[in-house]
Amino acid sequence: LEHINTNNTSSIRTRRRHDQTSNMSILLLGVDVDLFKACFVKDDGWSPCTLVNFDSSDNNKEQLSDAIGKPDIRSVVIQGSLDELQESHRTTLKEYYNSGGLVAYFGISMGGDDASDLRQLFSFFNLAQWKFSGYTKFEYELTAAAFDHLGYSVKSQQYTKSNLLSVPVQDRWMVPKNMSLHEYIDERAGVLEGDEPDEEWIIEANKAKAGYIDYWETEYKYCPLAVHKNVKGGKLAYMGFVNGDGDIPKIVKALLTKTKIPGEKHWFFG
Repeated sequence: LEHINTNNTSSIRTRRRHDQTSNMSILLLGVDVDLFKACFVKDDGWSPCTLVNFDSSDNNKEQLSDAIGKPDIRSVVIQGSLDELQESHRTTLKEYYNSGGLVAYFGISMGGDDASDLRQLFSFFNLAQWKFSGYTKFEYELTAAAFDHLGYSVKSQQYTKSNLLSVPVQDRWMVPKNMSLHEYIDERAGVLEGDEPDEEWIIEANKAKAGYIDYWETEYKYCPLAVHKNVKGGKLAYMGFVNGDGDIPKIVKALLTKTKIPGEKHWFFG
């Protein structure tokens, strides 16, 4: 883990990122590094990517600009309340986002009843439609938007708890894995077990069919991973994960390093 504390100055510049995976860094700004590593950094230590812990207590805008402007920086991760960051750092962060950079919010510390930090964050980035929606367990699947960026080697995530958001459809990268129509009808009308359906079963089955789309839309308000892209190509990512279950470390690493998840390619249809 590298620690930055330098007085060099420069302005934020939009730079093309190196294709070489051997020269990648993630800047952690106001992040509990031990907590981040416990969730997302497993045996490989994110090699060859370097985690750079920036000293957020130093109120020096130029210093942060210099750190973010380095060509090996793939993304910046923040955590907690924006009030905990220096005003100059918030300004630099917004400039980075508006110039095409990726800012990711580590949402592990969000309480189920207190989303004030998130409301402040979303207001800062002009995301009026993003709202905290709950803290609960689901089995998840990645969306086509996520596959476009992360690749096809991971398609779903095991049953796990997360801090969740309701976001517009274009910003959803991970959503609950819902029941099939057949399962949904069985749950509401009953399992026939080889018997012919009676009139009551048919009525309940038709109600289930009619409400199936609403069921999907209701479940889709629970997103643990959301990414918004602005007109300049900058992205704000929300990571509501509270642990490193299953393939979460692979997903987070690929997101923050802007690389594909390694492994066999599985095509997505739908």
